[in-house]
Amino acid sequence: MERQILVRRVMHALIALAPLYYLIPVELSPLGVKRWMLLIAFLGVMIAFEALRLAKGITFMGLRPHEKTQIASFVWAAAGVVLTLWLFPQEIASVALVGMALVDPLAGEMRRSGGKDIRTVSVSLLAYFALALFVLVVVGPYELLGCAALAAVGAALAIPSEWFDVPHVDDDFTMLLVPALGMTALTLLL
Repeated sequence: MERQILVRRVMHALIALAPLYYLIPVELSPLGVKRWMLLIAFLGVMIAFEALRLAKGITFMGLRPHEKTQIASFVWAAAGVVLTLWLFPQEIASVALVGMALVDPLAGEMRRSGGKDIRTVSVSLLAYFALALFVLVVVGPYELLGCAALAAVGAALAIPSEWFDVPHVDDDFTMLLVPALGMTALTLLL
């Protein structure tokens, strides 16, 4: 695997650690800061860095050629991570974050080696479902059948959301928000 691609894959996988955010106290009392303010600060730093990068034409290892002149995937991922952590219940956010962080690179590697075929789709769906089921069983308040239903909806929405190109929007963003919205909607029925 090329070094540039390896850097992208490792950075992507590190997003699976984002649910550790929930271990931060809601109120950081000595500072008078609330946990959600850290999300806004993080996103602000990422946007400021990206604005500077675009204005100065800065490139670095891991950027794809088209990202030289448009918002890079890491900024879309940061925006998706922040919105996911802020807007969705902990168990849903955790599933979306871990699923996107680990399954998107897996699907990317499979596509690189064999294209978008039934094997790539099947393995991606099964991997997302298995990760989602595991996360939901560990952190979710649902019975096993509810966890399985949520995992199935998450997988069924996450994998296709990675295929469709939304102009100038990276799939890191859609692979977080689309399944999180679908799973949250399903929780209303559970």
